[in-house]
Amino acid sequence: MNLYLTKPGRLKRKDNTLIYHLFEQEEETWYTPEETPLKEDDATLAKKHLPVESIDAVYLFNEVRLNSKLLIFLAQKQIPVHVFNYYGHHSGTFQPHAAQLSGDLVIAQGQAAIDHQRRMHICRTILGAKIHNQLSILQYYQRRKKPVDHAVERVKELAMRLGSADSPETAMGIEGQVSRNYYEAWESWLVVAQDGFKREYHPPTTPLNAIISFLNSLLYTACVSELYRTALYPGISYVHAPQSRRFSLALDLVEPFKPLMADRLAFRLFNQHLIGDDDFRNHSNGILLTDDARRTVLKEWDQLLRTTVDHERLNRSVSYRQLLRLDCYNLAKHLLENAPLTPCKIDY
Repeated sequence: MNLYLTKPGRLKRKDNTLIYHLFEQEEETWYTPEETPLKEDDATLAKKHLPVESIDAVYLFNEVRLNSKLLIFLAQKQIPVHVFNYYGHHSGTFQPHAAQLSGDLVIAQGQAAIDHQRRMHICRTILGAKIHNQLSILQYYQRRKKPVDHAVERVKELAMRLGSADSPETAMGIEGQVSRNYYEAWESWLVVAQDGFKREYHPPTTPLNAIISFLNSLLYTACVSELYRTALYPGISYVHAPQSRRFSLALDLVEPFKPLMADRLAFRLFNQHLIGDDDFRNHSNGILLTDDARRTVLKEWDQLLRTTVDHERLNRSVSYRQLLRLDCYNLAKHLLENAPLTPCKIDY
């Protein structure tokens, strides 16, 4: 499981496990990024003992005090720590030493990145899987008599063009057109999108955009955690240009999972009224989730990570978290052994 710390406090090592001192915080006060919500360091409301052996990663969403002894302990247990800022964006990760190392794999990654033909094969395959999953969602609603026929046909047409894309930029341009048609169709089944939906990023200006951005950040960090457990180097990527401030390979590998995990969870949050208008607040030119709403989303997200689906090739059930890891291993095997590259595809 993941440990999500959404309330202020101090995380400490206690013997061979963890303890969280929960600090006093004023009622639902919206702080600026420069302010601290802590009244006193010693204003401990409660202590919670946390079994470290069951924790996969730690997520910090509030003012959390910790020290080097704790980080050393978490590194020994191979537990990464993901830090999110005031706006709910991923700011950085404390990453223990790599669980696995393979110079051969890093060399193979680099060779594939500079070999245009191989890079384009990986790029088209990953984006093709994302388009397949977007189309699968559209066809799910088409079978339920929603007016999405035009979007389905347009996505099919654009998917045919992907095979002739001769650069990552061209392939991403085609994927962008697919996504626009896909998003425009959401108004057919999603009440919150009935006035039309357009994806906005910095900052999100609607509740739906705010939810999608937050879920995509969670998906990205989940992939970073899984990459850490493989020997893949996260800075060498194929769809996105390699970046100095983010793990660009994680940006690649999450693309097929955005429709499967982030989008479908957003549909459920709104359609089942788990999230409503009161769960958002205005900030500057955008909109943010309240603290309570963020905790609701995190609870549903963690449940989704543990949800299992049937895996056709393995002939057994695996969780969505395991699907992310399997895609990492699949890419590594493709690079080292030229095995078929098969990113996650699901039909609904």
